[in-house]
Amino acid sequence: MLGINAIIGAGIFLTPGAVIKLAGPLAPLAYVLAGLFAATMAMVFATAARYVKTNGASYAYTNAAFGQRLAIYVGVTHAVIASIAWGVLASLFVSTLLKVLFPQRHWSQDTDFFSVKTLTFLGFVAVLLTINLFGNRVIRWANGISTLGKVFALSVFILGGLWIVATLHVNNYADASSPEVYRPAPYALLGFVQVGQSTLSGLVLATVAALYAFTGFESIANAAEEMDAPERNLPRAIPLAIAAVGVVYVLAVTVAMLLGSRRIVESHDTVKLAAAIGNEPLRTIVVLGALVSMFGINVAASFGAPRLWSALSDTGTLPLRLSRKNRFGVPMAAFGVTAALALAFPLALRFDNDSLIGLAVIARFIQFIIVPIALMELARKPDQAAIRRNMFTDKVLPVAAVVVSVALAVSFDYRTLVLTPQGGANYFSIVLLALTFVVVPAAAYVRYYRSVNRTGAR
Repeated sequence: MLGINAIIGAGIFLTPGAVIKLAGPLAPLAYVLAGLFAATMAMVFATAARYVKTNGASYAYTNAAFGQRLAIYVGVTHAVIASIAWGVLASLFVSTLLKVLFPQRHWSQDTDFFSVKTLTFLGFVAVLLTINLFGNRVIRWANGISTLGKVFALSVFILGGLWIVATLHVNNYADASSPEVYRPAPYALLGFVQVGQSTLSGLVLATVAALYAFTGFESIANAAEEMDAPERNLPRAIPLAIAAVGVVYVLAVTVAMLLGSRRIVESHDTVKLAAAIGNEPLRTIVVLGALVSMFGINVAASFGAPRLWSALSDTGTLPLRLSRKNRFGVPMAAFGVTAALALAFPLALRFDNDSLIGLAVIARFIQFIIVPIALMELARKPDQAAIRRNMFTDKVLPVAAVVVSVALAVSFDYRTLVLTPQGGANYFSIVLLALTFVVVPAAAYVRYYRSVNRTGAR
């Protein structure tokens, strides 16, 4: 349930319009391909979890395989991005909530520092702090309820949509091929070197867009130490979560396209999936389900991200006080750092979610390339002799994961990070890139090696 909750969030409710526009009638295939890649990476992470049972996921795997030199960079960038990603998810939830509750107001679009949106944003983070304050028991209940809520809403959408299709003989799937809907973008390496435009290029770019709906599985192992028998349960839970989510996504997108692709693409609503529905009660259930889904994934993010900071603290990379826990077992100092970043970045960028999502994508591709290589190294270490080896999961799957990760990484349009929609330099985003991938890791390296030298001197 933690895995399903960590994956199903804003993505499936918000991305269908962009995916259908790029892939047209092949949109469900784009979700299948994104799901296959996510499943491959999930198996890589699940296999690595057999070798490493500590908190930190990609940081812990890289540290066990290659030591601190590479792991510090992976861990620090992952922790910063996980905090920023939580801020993105929180701002999306707040925007959707304000738009649903106050449709006649423009509060959801307000970016002033003392706006209703900012105050609601601060209040929502405070609510998540309260939930986390009382430890894993409350988190378990919040996680379970939100998971059931979002799965219920998507199930109602799928079954209700199929009922409309069957009883009213609705079939608007062909709309996805019309020029008003299907507008594949040209393929360009890194977004700058244009190669050409074709059905295949549109499908590739749509797959990259659909992948956002599957991200989150890599964070399931962030709190491995707080799980029962993680070396046995994680390798089972991660693939099962991906499989369940993949089936729901493909069914939901297919039903939405049968109901009306054009309405989804042309909609200005936050919850794109609901735009295809003409039935008001059914649409309301889907919108409420989207809110529950976004709330749930915020709970999962607020639970996992602080454990990344505490994992860095446990190894001496960051100050040990970040690992200190309250009487409920919650690393409150680490939570404070996470919450501060989750608040600071969206507010500094005036809720520019495109730039924030782009940062998260880069950090994930770093993980998706390094973790499979780390798995191959872990599998050949002699101190792991007690673990049963598997040629497919230890060697074949990681190689495939690296190849596909590199292919998708070069397909991402990095212009969205460094340029504004008008074509000028996006200085806020450029500064964020420098801070996240250069300044903060450099500071962590300096701090770590100073600590090592002091320890050695003693």
